[in-house]
Formats: sequence, C-alpha cells, structure tokens
Amino acid sequence: MASRTSTPRSRSHSRSSTGSSGSSDTTMLDADAPPPLGPAQPRPAAHSTPSATSEPSTKDPAFSLILCLPRELRDKVYTFALASPFPFWWPAATSPKHDVALGLLRVARQIHKEATPILYLANKFLFTHPSDCNIFRVISSPCSSRITSACFRIREKDLRLWTTYLGSKQQERSLMADLPNLKSLWIFLRVGNVGPPGVIVQLPGGNAMANLPPAAQAHAQAAQHAVQQHIYSINQGIHINPHGRVEPIPGLGQAAAPPVHMMTGANGPGPLAPHADAGGDIDDENDDDDRNMVVIPPPPPAAAPAMPFQTFAANLVAHHHPNPPQPFQTPHLGPGVQGAINAIQPIPPAPPHNANALQSQIPLPPPPPPAPGQGQATHHTNFLRWERELGLESLCLSLQETRPKDVDIKIVCIMRCPRSEVERLVQRFAADLSVDRNGDARTRFRRLLGTEVSLEIAGYDVG
Repeated sequence: MASRTSTPRSRSHSRSSTGSSGSSDTTMLDADAPPPLGPAQPRPAAHSTPSATSEPSTKDPAFSLILCLPRELRDKVYTFALASPFPFWWPAATSPKHDVALGLLRVARQIHKEATPILYLANKFLFTHPSDCNIFRVISSPCSSRITSACFRIREKDLRLWTTYLGSKQQERSLMADLPNLKSLWIFLRVGNVGPPGVIVQLPGGNAMANLPPAAQAHAQAAQHAVQQHIYSINQGIHINPHGRVEPIPGLGQAAAPPVHMMTGANGPGPLAPHADAGGDIDDENDDDDRNMVVIPPPPPAAAPAMPFQTFAANLVAHHHPNPPQPFQTPHLGPGVQGAINAIQPIPPAPPHNANALQSQIPLPPPPPPAPGQGQATHHTNFLRWERELGLESLCLSLQETRPKDVDIKIVCIMRCPRSEVERLVQRFAADLSVDRNGDARTRFRRLLGTEVSLEIAGYDVG
C-alpha cells in the first residue's frame, strides 16, 4: 500500500519537474536572440593617413587653376593663347587660319570677362568696305572698342566711298566713332594701270618687255614710272607738307637733279632716269641703248625784269613809229594782180625800240635766289598729278581734319606688274627696294600731306 501511494507522488513530482522545465524552455525561446558576429576588422593605427575613398569628394566643378595665378600672369596667358600674327579679315572667309584658343573664353565667366578685351587689343582686324567697319562695331562685343590696330584694303572703284568715310565727323558713321582707341592704321590701296600713255621704257637687260602682252607691258611701264618718281623724291630729301608745298626733310641734303634722258620706242619718246648700281657708279653695260638717248636741253633762262616806269616815261616822247612802206605800184597791171603783189610783198622788220637799247645800258640787280625746294617745283607738280591719278592725294586730304595726332597712319599703294619686271626693278634699285617672302617689292616711306606713303609692286605670272 505504501508503495502504491508513493509512486503517484513520484509521478506528480516528475510531472511538476517536467512542467517547470517546459516553462523554462518556453521562457528562453521568447527572449531576443543576440546578433550574429561579423568578420573581424583590423584596427587602424593611430598615425595612419586615411584613404581617399573613405572621405567624400568636396571639389567645385567650376574651380580652375588658372584663377589661382596673379592677374598679371593671367593676362600673359591670355595674350599667348589669343594673339595671332595675321590680321582677322571681316567678313571675308579667305582669312588665313589663326592658331588661337577661342575655347578659353568658354571656361568660366570670370575668364571670359578678363580675356575678351585682350582678344581685340592684341590682334589686327582688316576691313574691305567702310560699311563692314561700321557694322562690326554694332554686332560685335562691346569690347571691340578696344581695337588699337586696323587695316583697310581699298579697291580703286571704292575709293570715293572710303574718302567720304575717312573724312566724316558724324558719330554714327566715322573712323573715330567706330575705332575710338585706334593707334595704328595701315591702308592698302590697289590701283590699276596708271602712267604716261604711249611710252615704252626698257629696263637694263634687253627687250624682255617686247615679249609681254600689251596689258602686261602697260602694267610694267606704269610700275617703273611710279617707282622712279617715288625713289627720286626720297633721294632728293623733300616732301609735300599738309598745305601742298614742297619742303626739305631736316637732316637730308638736296642733291642736284639727275639728267633725264628720252628713249625712243615704238610708241614714241619717254623719260628714263639714269640707273646706278649698289656702289653708286653709272651702269655702262648697255652702251648701245644709251646711244639712242637724246639729252633734253636745259630750260631757257628766266625773263628779264620789266623796265622801270621812269625809264619808260623818259623815252616815251622820243619814241615814234616809222611810216609804213608804200606798196609797189605797177600801173600796167590790173587791180587784181596789184592786190596779189601787195599781199606777198615782204614787210620790213620794225626798228629796235629805244627803250631796249637804254635798258641794256642800265645795270639791273640780279634776281633773288630761288627758295629751298623751288628748283624741284616742276618735278613735284608732275608728281602730284601722278599721285592724284592714283588716289593718294584724295586719301591724304580726307585724313587731315579727322585723324588724331597719336595715330600712326601709313598708306601702301599696290601696283601689279609681271614678276620678271619686278625682278628687274629690284636689280636696278637694289638700295631702295625691299622684297618680302612673296617676291613683292616695296619702297621706303615718305611723307605726303602729313601721311606716310609707300609704293609696292606686286608680281604676277604671265601665262
């Protein structure tokens, strides 16, 4: 009995123990599970440099290293990148390729603001029509007023338009209104065939001009005539002042005018100045050509001064005209034959005037010496006529009242000539002509009405 009663107790005890263990299991399952452990990472050292990938990027996309430079260095960089040795033609598309970095202006707004004035300040701009220069100021950047160097290429048919534009004082259309900061102006004037008509002048070296077409011969004649006139004016050391008077250049002596020869050709006589080599000696290689030259006699002496009035009044009473001779009478002839004889009968010369004899006995004072440059008045009168035909005089006159004092203006008159004749001109006037890389010859500058003027002979090939 005792064992039976003890067994249930043991079972109940086991049940209670089982129940307690189940409750404990239930309690452990309801608790939060600990997070899983990750892989072990090494601890960085205390003095180690953090990697670039561990920090976020803080660079400004508009940041440029060129802005870190001083302004003086930036201006030098802009000039080196934007300046070109060749002028910018506008609006012609035949301008040479300019190696300039215009993309620099689009880098940043500050760079555009600083570099744009240098683009106009450090370059030359070439215009072929006065309206182009006027429109360029309107449509371009306001910094175009910074232009200091410009070139004008003038054709002969547009000469009147250019002279009107250069001499204008209107604010809407004038040179100073379009280019207020101008410091240097080059004008290239292209002219046609200008020279003495019907003259064939041969350069040393044979009759090479006879093999040229008539148009090429005319170009060569005009070019040679222009070069001779220009070089002779420079060698005489004189120039034309703004008032149109001949004046000597200070520091240059006036030499005697060389004799002018006339060469007879197919179309008539023409002037030919003597040629000299680089050493100054007269070239005697073409003596046969010199034999055909006729030296022009010197001009006649000046007329004697007028007789004083007192001398004229003293001899007025004693002077009388003799009676005219009686006609030869032939009574046996008719009136018609008598009139014919009287018509062909020579009239004896009048006796000398008494005043002339008296004037030859009275000593007269010598005439005053000529003023400086007066001896070349005839030469420069012809030279001004030649320059008037070229259009140089009208250009210089249009700039007299409108040009500022600090603007350097130079005019280059361009004439075309066969390339073979250009080489002959260079050989003859080696000391007075300079040749560029294209083979074109140019004279030195001289002053004409206050403006520097030069002559350029551009060669072309004759097909």
